Amino acid sequence: MKNPDGFLPQLCRICFCCLAIWLGSMTLALAQEVTPENDPVFGEELDIGLASDPLESINRVFFHFNDKFYFWVLKPVSKGYAWVVAENVRICVRSFLKNLLAPVRIVNNLLQGKVVNTGIETARFVINSTVGVIGLVDPAKNEFGLLPKDEDLGQTLGVYGVGEGLYICWPFLGPSNVRDTIGMTGDFFLSPASYLAWSDPGAGLAVQTGQEVNNTSLTLGDYEDFKALAIDPYVALRDAYRQYRQKNIHDMVVGKDSMYSYSFDRPEEIYAQEKPVQLSSGLNPAPIPVEDLLVQAETLVETEKLLSMR
Repeated sequence: MKNPDGFLPQLCRICFCCLAIWLGSMTLALAQEVTPENDPVFGEELDIGLASDPLESINRVFFHFNDKFYFWVLKPVSKGYAWVVAENVRICVRSFLKNLLAPVRIVNNLLQGKVVNTGIETARFVINSTVGVIGLVDPAKNEFGLLPKDEDLGQTLGVYGVGEGLYICWPFLGPSNVRDTIGMTGDFFLSPASYLAWSDPGAGLAVQTGQEVNNTSLTLGDYEDFKALAIDPYVALRDAYRQYRQKNIHDMVVGKDSMYSYSFDRPEEIYAQEKPVQLSSGLNPAPIPVEDLLVQAETLVETEKLLSMR
């Protein structure tokens, strides 16, 4: 049986093209329902309490698929992995893989004009790649006090006024939206792992799978706790994800009233003055205080990792 060397790369390209075509057709199909005043992509940013979720029925199917995949596959595998591999080793693996993604953070900090943070991320990469033994440990943070400045292309697009668009729950990839899906694709090409994926898709998939298993082994129980507190886990995950992404974007544009766009994160007391968030489904009888939901959304960062292959 013939198995050409180029079959898998061609298959990956075909799948990527199909995804792009599907997103384009979805946008065109909904274009007639969107006016310039309420355009969630190119118009004013939607209020964070209003989710643009016309695909909710499909998204719920994918949410339940991801939920079952976590409990039936990812969680058991991660528990077995955690039983075999010591926690300190798993933390080193996470640190190593995070260090590999430094180009993504450096480029996006630079694209946002955050010169100071670009320098910090560059210094972190150099220190951790040398003193930190190719990123296995994080002396930049622990010894020099240089905290990571996590930025991605989805946030960069948000800084430049691109709205989030439709909410999408991808199978395996978890919660996202049109803007973040485009951003995730761009970040993929900035990641060193992309070169491995194109040259050897099997090896690239193995690395991504290993990363998710390793990350999940360090966050076991977080997703379960989140579900236990949620009236409607789908709505709670959607709104917390959107709140988390909005928080990151607002952090970036704090300098919009200044001539310098690389200013530091705005104080937490500013968040406390913002309007509380109401779940769009109306299932939650009371508004959620912004500061409480931000804490919940920070936990969702790990939850997103549990259900994603990013």
